[in-house]
Amino acid sequence: MRIYSPISLLLLYSTASWAELPVSFTSVPTINNIAIGQQQTLNYVIHNNVVRRSLPIRSIQIINDGDTQSSSVTQSTTTCGNSLPPNGSCEISVTIQNATGNINRRLSINYGGRSPLTSPIKLKVSKAKYSVFVYIIGADLQSKHQLATFNIDQMKKVGSTENINVVLQTGGANSPGYLTVKRQIVYPGSLFELADLGSVPMAAPNTIQDFLEWGIANYPAERYITIFWNHGGGPNGGFGGDENNPPQAIAINNLASVINNVRATTGNLFEIIGFDACLMGSAETAAGFASNMHYFIGSEDLEPGKGWQYDTFLSYLNTYPNAGGNEIGRVIIDGYTQQNEGEATTLSLIDASQLSNLNMAMTNFATALSPYTTTTTNWKLIAKSRFKAADYSTSVWDNRSTDLVDLVEFAQRISNQFPADINLSAASQAVVSAVNQAVLYYKNSFDRADSFGLTVYFPSILAQYETQYPQVTAINGVNFFSQLYVNLVGNYHTFYQNNISSLVAILSNLAFDGTNYTATLSNDYNELYAAVGNENCTNLLDANNNPLPANPCYSSIQYQGIAATQAGTDWNISFPKAPYLNSWPLLNGLPVLFIPDDATPSNPGETNFLIPVTQIQEGSTTDGYLNVLLNQQNQFQVVGFQSGIGSSNTAAKIIPLSPDSSFRIRSYAQVNSVWRLTQTTETVNYPFTVSFGGVSSDLNAFRFLAGDITGALIISPTSVPY
Repeated sequence: MRIYSPISLLLLYSTASWAELPVSFTSVPTINNIAIGQQQTLNYVIHNNVVRRSLPIRSIQIINDGDTQSSSVTQSTTTCGNSLPPNGSCEISVTIQNATGNINRRLSINYGGRSPLTSPIKLKVSKAKYSVFVYIIGADLQSKHQLATFNIDQMKKVGSTENINVVLQTGGANSPGYLTVKRQIVYPGSLFELADLGSVPMAAPNTIQDFLEWGIANYPAERYITIFWNHGGGPNGGFGGDENNPPQAIAINNLASVINNVRATTGNLFEIIGFDACLMGSAETAAGFASNMHYFIGSEDLEPGKGWQYDTFLSYLNTYPNAGGNEIGRVIIDGYTQQNEGEATTLSLIDASQLSNLNMAMTNFATALSPYTTTTTNWKLIAKSRFKAADYSTSVWDNRSTDLVDLVEFAQRISNQFPADINLSAASQAVVSAVNQAVLYYKNSFDRADSFGLTVYFPSILAQYETQYPQVTAINGVNFFSQLYVNLVGNYHTFYQNNISSLVAILSNLAFDGTNYTATLSNDYNELYAAVGNENCTNLLDANNNPLPANPCYSSIQYQGIAATQAGTDWNISFPKAPYLNSWPLLNGLPVLFIPDDATPSNPGETNFLIPVTQIQEGSTTDGYLNVLLNQQNQFQVVGFQSGIGSSNTAAKIIPLSPDSSFRIRSYAQVNSVWRLTQTTETVNYPFTVSFGGVSSDLNAFRFLAGDITGALIISPTSVPY
């Protein structure tokens, strides 16, 4: 074999004007600084510039030029083999991983020339400013709507950098990629799997704790943010919705205990704990985490399906890595509001250092209000105050309500209801002041003007009282939320149980005189409805989509135009037929129940409505509601679908509608002697139009409905012709 000297090799160049070595780099990567725990792959391409001869590849080495890291932190692979063909190219990949300090090395390729071909590998490896841990239980949000994918794609627009780690634990959905639980790190434009844990329950405390402790150990940072992504149900519903393994959800006291344990194990507080989930912006939930965080972010109300705007938030965090939770939280809230413009939204930033003051204010408030839970007259005044305050995911029409009320609204209305009690007024105002101090920033859509940052549990649907409330507000028997307030709620419910007969209402004496429908309502009420339907509906379906026997059902309601005159302890109610003949709500021309969802009581009119429907999707059905908004252009806009509170006791996000959206209308029907919302065979398909008009002749029966002060929905026991 002929041996070429380096000078001889140069003579083998083509006649082109090369001014380079026989072997050169045609692609050299940009090397970025990284944070501890991250990895980086550097891809090189080298080329044989000799057009008539192969060149030997004697060695490819990574040479340490003075760093103190283990040799194993840089590993290389190559397609080059032992030689490089004439005018040929090959690839070399260098992976940097498990580095805990700066790297100072070079890639060296010995091809038999006078000196090897080299390229420096120098980068800074240091602790990140922030590690962001996102705990994603995909549930139906992913399996049916791919919303986890949507948010992760947003994260990939920024990804992990030298300033931030973005680390996920995903699973809990009956969907490819979510059948097992995976740990992944987000890089710009990509998602890298770190571990597959198999089929484990994502709502189990040890699963969550292990992820956070592992994350802090492997992705150390100066500060930490943890985001819980999925369904939320407030203090009583907790967080979760795992489709694959029980338990479906974790109670807030158990989740708070997890955070306590993580703090004890790692010594780290969280800069922010946030919930990209419905209904988690409650005083009880925030109190559970108060001692282990600086800031809390949660929504009082349901969230739209797209949730938080992750690219905006992560971009800000990467650009301003020294920002604190106060600044970051405001960016999160602004991005969330912008992303979900046109939908009902609330999101709040809470200063954890102020939550102890709020707890004390709640204790004083409970002490002042408790005496009023012992007589029927005063109990009714509390009930009326509670009903008039802005609340969330709470309706007399549904047998699963969360009964969360805006805390400022509730305290103010209690004060207004008992103006002569100076102590109660002062205690109520102290609650308002404490909320205002704790809530650093909040932003609501225009139709949530009476939302001020935090909710609290106080039942208005008394038959659905959450018996676990004392347990979920304590860890190992020690309350993290005001014990006296929890006792107040319990005493309020106990009085209801012991005095039901003096609190519930009864409708009787329904009649029609040719002009007006009239009836007598015993006891006080909160809501009145006029309803039309049929006494022998043949279009009803059971939960398994099987036909039901003919039953009474009522398909459309009106809430305006009903007069009520008090007569002792009774009310005489009336509804004139003629003025409202063409005022029945219709969806795509079909009569529907158009239920006011009074989220802004200070507004004289209604802006939010719910239409009970059953979603038809991929061979399955889900009961829930179409969300309707009277927008600022005074037009009714169907903005999304929210499923009812499910078996996990958590509320689903409001899912955006799509061209294939299809629903069955639900009617209020008497099935097996029980009145409840029941699906019908009447189907509506996207797009959806809300209108008002007359109803067909088969809706020939009339009844009144009333929501009484105990939260029961009652209906006239008989009907009259319509």
